[in-house]
Amino acid sequence: MNLHLVLLSGGAGHKPPPLIDIDATALVQLGLFLFLLVVLSKLVFKPYLALKAERDERTEGAREAAKSEEADATKKLDDYEVRLLSAQREAAFGRAERREEGEKAAAKRLAEARAKTEAKLQEARARLEKSIPEAEAELKKHAEQLSLDIASQVLGRQLS
Repeated sequence: MNLHLVLLSGGAGHKPPPLIDIDATALVQLGLFLFLLVVLSKLVFKPYLALKAERDERTEGAREAAKSEEADATKKLDDYEVRLLSAQREAAFGRAERREEGEKAAAKRLAEARAKTEAKLQEARARLEKSIPEAEAELKKHAEQLSLDIASQVLGRQLS
Protein backbone atom coordinates (compact mmCIF):
# COMPACT_ATOMS: atom_id res chain seq x y z
CA MET A 1 0.00 0.00 0.00
CA ASN A 2 2.77 2.39 0.61
CA LEU A 3 3.72 2.14 -2.97
CA HIS A 4 0.24 2.91 -3.93
CA LEU A 5 0.21 6.05 -1.86
CA VAL A 6 3.54 7.19 -3.26
CA LEU A 7 2.25 6.82 -6.77
CA LEU A 8 -0.97 8.66 -5.98
CA SER A 9 0.79 11.51 -4.32
CA GLY A 10 2.79 12.10 -7.51
CA GLY A 11 6.08 11.25 -5.92
CA ALA A 12 6.11 14.00 -3.44
CA GLY A 13 9.53 15.58 -3.47
CA HIS A 14 10.61 13.64 -6.52
CA LYS A 15 11.21 15.73 -9.63
CA PRO A 16 10.98 14.29 -13.16
CA PRO A 17 14.33 14.14 -15.05
CA PRO A 18 15.04 17.02 -17.48
CA LEU A 19 14.44 16.48 -21.16
CA ILE A 20 17.99 17.47 -22.17
CA ASP A 21 20.73 16.78 -19.69
CA ILE A 22 23.64 19.12 -20.40
CA ASP A 23 26.83 17.82 -18.93
CA ALA A 24 30.38 16.97 -20.09
CA THR A 25 29.18 14.29 -22.52
CA ALA A 26 27.20 16.89 -24.47
CA LEU A 27 30.37 18.94 -24.89
CA VAL A 28 32.28 15.85 -26.01
CA GLN A 29 29.53 15.01 -28.50
CA LEU A 30 29.56 18.59 -29.78
CA GLY A 31 33.34 18.43 -30.20
CA LEU A 32 33.12 15.09 -32.03
CA PHE A 33 30.40 16.50 -34.28
CA LEU A 34 32.46 19.57 -35.15
CA PHE A 35 35.59 17.45 -35.72
CA LEU A 36 33.70 15.03 -38.00
CA LEU A 37 32.09 17.98 -39.77
CA VAL A 38 35.49 19.51 -40.57
CA VAL A 39 37.11 16.16 -41.54
CA LEU A 40 34.20 14.95 -43.63
CA SER A 41 33.86 18.36 -45.26
CA LYS A 42 37.50 18.27 -46.38
CA LEU A 43 37.66 14.55 -47.28
CA VAL A 44 34.15 13.81 -48.56
CA PHE A 45 31.84 16.75 -49.13
CA LYS A 46 34.18 19.17 -50.95
CA PRO A 47 35.61 16.49 -53.32
CA TYR A 48 32.09 15.18 -53.98
CA LEU A 49 30.75 18.67 -54.69
CA ALA A 50 33.76 19.46 -56.92
CA LEU A 51 33.27 16.17 -58.80
CA LYS A 52 29.58 16.89 -59.18
CA ALA A 53 30.27 20.43 -60.44
CA GLU A 54 32.84 19.12 -62.92
CA ARG A 55 30.40 16.46 -64.13
CA ASP A 56 27.70 19.12 -64.56
CA GLU A 57 30.14 21.32 -66.49
CA ARG A 58 31.10 18.43 -68.73
CA THR A 59 27.46 17.51 -69.26
CA GLU A 60 26.55 21.09 -70.12
CA GLY A 61 29.64 21.32 -72.33
CA ALA A 62 28.62 18.16 -74.13
CA ARG A 63 25.10 19.52 -74.53
CA GLU A 64 26.44 22.78 -75.93
CA ALA A 65 28.74 20.86 -78.27
CA ALA A 66 25.81 18.69 -79.37
CA LYS A 67 23.69 21.80 -80.01
CA SER A 68 26.53 23.37 -81.95
CA GLU A 69 27.06 20.22 -84.00
CA GLU A 70 23.33 19.92 -84.61
CA ALA A 71 23.20 23.53 -85.83
CA ASP A 72 26.24 22.85 -88.04
CA ALA A 73 24.64 19.68 -89.42
CA THR A 74 21.39 21.56 -90.08
CA LYS A 75 23.33 24.28 -91.90
CA LYS A 76 25.21 21.69 -93.97
CA LEU A 77 21.95 19.90 -94.78
CA ASP A 78 20.37 23.18 -95.90
CA ASP A 79 23.41 23.96 -98.06
CA TYR A 80 23.27 20.45 -99.52
CA GLU A 81 19.58 20.80 -100.33
CA VAL A 82 20.21 24.18 -102.00
CA ARG A 83 23.05 22.70 -104.08
CA LEU A 84 20.91 19.65 -104.91
CA LEU A 85 18.03 21.85 -106.12
CA SER A 86 20.47 23.94 -108.13
CA ALA A 87 21.96 20.81 -109.69
CA GLN A 88 18.48 19.48 -110.47
CA ARG A 89 17.55 22.78 -112.14
CA GLU A 90 20.76 22.77 -114.15
CA ALA A 91 20.19 19.14 -115.16
CA ALA A 92 16.62 19.93 -116.23
CA PHE A 93 17.85 22.93 -118.20
CA GLY A 94 20.58 20.78 -119.79
CA ARG A 95 18.06 18.08 -120.67
CA ALA A 96 15.77 20.70 -122.25
CA GLU A 97 18.70 22.08 -124.27
CA ARG A 98 19.73 18.58 -125.40
CA ARG A 99 16.14 17.74 -126.29
CA GLU A 100 15.83 20.96 -128.29
CA GLU A 101 19.15 20.29 -130.03
CA GLY A 102 18.02 16.72 -130.76
CA GLU A 103 14.72 17.94 -132.17
CA LYS A 104 16.55 20.47 -134.36
CA ALA A 105 18.98 17.80 -135.55
CA ALA A 106 16.12 15.39 -136.24
CA ALA A 107 14.22 18.08 -138.15
CA LYS A 108 17.36 18.88 -140.14
CA ARG A 109 17.95 15.19 -140.94
CA LEU A 110 14.29 14.78 -141.86
CA ALA A 111 14.47 17.82 -144.18
CA GLU A 112 17.65 16.43 -145.77
CA ALA A 113 16.01 13.02 -146.21
CA ARG A 114 12.93 14.64 -147.75
CA ALA A 115 15.10 16.68 -150.10
CA LYS A 116 17.04 13.57 -151.14
CA THR A 117 13.82 11.64 -151.60
CA GLU A 118 12.28 14.47 -153.61
CA ALA A 119 15.42 14.67 -155.77
CA LYS A 120 15.30 10.92 -156.40
CA LEU A 121 11.59 11.15 -157.15
CA GLN A 122 12.17 14.00 -159.61
CA GLU A 123 14.98 12.02 -161.22
CA ALA A 124 12.73 8.97 -161.52
CA ARG A 125 9.94 11.09 -163.05
CA ALA A 126 12.36 12.59 -165.51
CA ARG A 127 13.59 9.13 -166.55
CA LEU A 128 10.00 7.98 -166.81
CA GLU A 129 9.09 11.01 -168.96
CA LYS A 130 12.07 10.23 -171.22
CA SER A 131 11.10 6.57 -171.54
CA ILE A 132 7.42 7.24 -172.34
CA PRO A 133 7.91 8.01 -176.08
CA GLU A 134 10.12 4.93 -176.47
CA ALA A 135 7.59 2.76 -174.63
CA GLU A 136 4.74 4.17 -176.72
CA ALA A 137 6.62 3.48 -179.94
CA GLU A 138 7.41 -0.05 -178.85
CA LEU A 139 3.83 -0.58 -177.72
CA LYS A 140 2.53 0.66 -181.08
CA LYS A 141 4.82 -1.75 -182.82
CA HIS A 142 3.67 -4.64 -180.63
CA ALA A 143 0.08 -3.54 -180.89
CA GLU A 144 0.22 -3.59 -184.66
CA GLN A 145 1.86 -6.99 -184.67
CA LEU A 146 -0.59 -8.28 -182.10
CA SER A 147 -3.58 -6.95 -184.04
CA LEU A 148 -2.31 -8.63 -187.15
CA ASP A 149 -1.88 -11.92 -185.29
CA ILE A 150 -5.36 -11.71 -183.81
CA ALA A 151 -6.96 -10.80 -187.15
CA SER A 152 -5.09 -13.67 -188.82
CA GLN A 153 -6.40 -16.13 -186.33
CA VAL A 154 -9.92 -14.78 -186.47
CA LEU A 155 -10.03 -14.79 -190.25
CA GLY A 156 -8.13 -17.98 -190.48
CA ARG A 157 -5.66 -16.66 -193.00
CA GLN A 158 -2.35 -14.86 -192.89
CA LEU A 159 -2.36 -11.05 -193.09
CA SER A 160 0.82 -9.18 -193.77
